[in-house]
Amino acid sequence: RNARAGSIRTNVVYTGRFSAGIDMLAWNDVWHQETGILFYVTDVGPGATDGYAATYSSGYRNLYITVIENEADVRTVGVLEGIVLDPTHHYRLVVSSHDGYTFVLQFFDKVDLANPWCSVICQDYPLTYDHGFCALFVWERTYPSSVEGAEATFDNYAASVPASMPAVVTDLSPQPGGKSTDVYPTVTAVILDRDTYVDFYSIKLRMDGVLVAEDDPNLTMDPFVHKDDNRTYKEFYGATVTYKVTTLLPWGSKHTNSIEFADSAGTSYTNSWVWTTAYPFLPATGSLPVGALNVRGFDFRMAQSDNNCVNLDNSLARARMQLATPPQIPVDRTASGIVQVLGWDKTADPSTRTNVPGLCASSTQLACGEYRNIAVECVAYLELTAGLHRFHINTDDRSGVYSGLDAGDTGALVWWENPGDTANSTFDIVVEAAGLYPVRCLWEETGGGAQLYLNSVNLEDDTDTLINDPTNPAGVVKAWYPLVCRSAASVAGPYAADSTAVNVVTEADVVGADCAPTVVARKITGGTFTVPVSGATRFYCLEGPRLTTISKFTKTASNVAIEYTLQ
Repeated sequence: RNARAGSIRTNVVYTGRFSAGIDMLAWNDVWHQETGILFYVTDVGPGATDGYAATYSSGYRNLYITVIENEADVRTVGVLEGIVLDPTHHYRLVVSSHDGYTFVLQFFDKVDLANPWCSVICQDYPLTYDHGFCALFVWERTYPSSVEGAEATFDNYAASVPASMPAVVTDLSPQPGGKSTDVYPTVTAVILDRDTYVDFYSIKLRMDGVLVAEDDPNLTMDPFVHKDDNRTYKEFYGATVTYKVTTLLPWGSKHTNSIEFADSAGTSYTNSWVWTTAYPFLPATGSLPVGALNVRGFDFRMAQSDNNCVNLDNSLARARMQLATPPQIPVDRTASGIVQVLGWDKTADPSTRTNVPGLCASSTQLACGEYRNIAVECVAYLELTAGLHRFHINTDDRSGVYSGLDAGDTGALVWWENPGDTANSTFDIVVEAAGLYPVRCLWEETGGGAQLYLNSVNLEDDTDTLINDPTNPAGVVKAWYPLVCRSAASVAGPYAADSTAVNVVTEADVVGADCAPTVVARKITGGTFTVPVSGATRFYCLEGPRLTTISKFTKTASNVAIEYTLQ
């Protein structure tokens, strides 16, 4: 059994053409649940309901249209992957069909109900169902039930049989009323043929009021609608317009796009939408001066849970729970230390395995046969020049890259985060001025393959270089260990990074608990900062990735020596 709830109107039966919509005002964004609309519903009852479901999945971050048989989803007809919602926003779902077998699920942010954000378009042919009621529902995806449930708040339900369903805009990006996180965004407008078809040669796209010329090399006009995430029936008649913005738009600036077209009935349509640039931008105020640090590397923390050889939730949320202080999930193994690069791959061949930080590359002592449910957090300062930087990340399972060193900073800038289980992609950031910028990488693996590679990309030839490659190839992005000596003229501050401080560290071996005496990492346990004397009075503090304690303070005529231990 699992949790589910719904509401149905049984006094109206829809056959073929219909449209039904509902507002999602609130939903549980953590639980693995489906939220949305049922249509062509028959045989209503526990374990008996048949029909189609048009839903948003909180667990998988996808939009779905699925076949429901005896209250179970037995087949996916259409899907749009990687849709991450903002729980502080309200959304509208509208599912419709103009011919009884082509189904459209349009998704709107309620900040702009005139313009759809995205859609699922699919066909179930031959039809599984062709008539029935419409309903609202929410149900827990885990079966049998876990400790979760199902929870959603709906409003403004409306269903009808439209007399006319002309060609319609189904997808617009960047998201209407939203923010574009791409440094160079792609403007997209999708138009679907229905009772009428789009006049392809009438289509015009405007950017901030300026008509984009038909011969612009960054403009593409395609006479089809492509839904590549679908299992079958991936192309539909209509039009897809894309325009690649090649100018670096000011961060935080607002922009307006308009798509204009006429249909086969001679009716003209215009959709105009506004969006804001919000690409990852690193202001100089969050940096240290180049030269402020002199020890290379990332500090890492690792936590791993056997969980009786059962996979835990495959999510970054689970990783954060393992790495919390104290852990919110039982943890069997922990380690911390220093690594020079973020590059590991737990393959099937023990001879080629690269060690996941803090774990044995292979071991015959593991009760579960392999390590599973691993979480690793790595922090450092990256030395970045002003301007655009591109990175290439290859990750299995999930990972995220964020500004700052504090895992508890919920407002940290997201450089990149993958909504799916794995990813092999690039992402861009823009840096205001040269400096050392704090970065945190979070990675998790549930079961099976496990890898992470974080590279910088040469913008001229697209070649990759591991961040902080210790061989120092040309153009390498250096990572500096996040232990900072700060000083001030007054005990009250303000304290600033002291670029004259030289750090000499003490390291120790980290031995694998399952493969002793094999060394699985190195760890900084302490060291000494030597700082030239500056002024008659100076106050110092140390800022480290783990508990850092000043153990001895010595002053000579020319230098101050600050000895410390690192937990």
